[in-house]
Amino acid sequence: MVEKTLEGIVWLNGRMGVYSLIIPLVFAIIVLILLGRSYRNPSTKNSRLLLSAYAIIYIYSGGTILTGKAFMGTAVAWSGAIGLWLIAVFLILDVVFNWTEIRPPEQTHLKMLSYALIFAGIFFYPVLEMLLGFTYPRMVFFGAECPTTISLIGLFIGSIPKVNKPLFVLISLNAIVTGSYFAINGAAFDYLYALAGILGVSMLIFHFNDIFRPAIPKSGEYS
Repeated sequence: MVEKTLEGIVWLNGRMGVYSLIIPLVFAIIVLILLGRSYRNPSTKNSRLLLSAYAIIYIYSGGTILTGKAFMGTAVAWSGAIGLWLIAVFLILDVVFNWTEIRPPEQTHLKMLSYALIFAGIFFYPVLEMLLGFTYPRMVFFGAECPTTISLIGLFIGSIPKVNKPLFVLISLNAIVTGSYFAINGAAFDYLYALAGILGVSMLIFHFNDIFRPAIPKSGEYS
């Protein structure tokens, strides 16, 4: 299955040509701009804009997986696409109900983990692929499931304690399972994906009371 997935990636990159590089670059620039806005001026509006951008990216990513059904099989492709679209649905619900507040992390360990994972998902993931012998077109970039979710886990770690709880749990557990499976079966760069999931689960456990039993916020604390 891993080899079939890699074959599908090569086929898709070949079919898209230069757009297989341009689209991830555009996604990365948009996310970085909106992240900078959220950190400079934390607000509900800026949080919603950034989460909306991530929702669009996951919708796109699900569509790309579906195009590879000839390589992965129809059932696997559909399940992968639906999984990514489910993440998009949770992000859209977050935009509607304001579950996540994106702001600069105050605690040092959260700041270090958050920044490291955001950097890893956007910049380091393709570098790691190349270091391990996976060169273009046999590689993926930001906008694909693994690097995008690594950065999203980092974003959620930095947003503790007010974070999208069900989605944080879902993507962290999925990163461990999916990342480990792909890494063990030939895509060693996905140990980074599994590590992101482990860090996400660790922070969920370590900050369990803060996340799941938060203190009542003061009136007007966030706007």
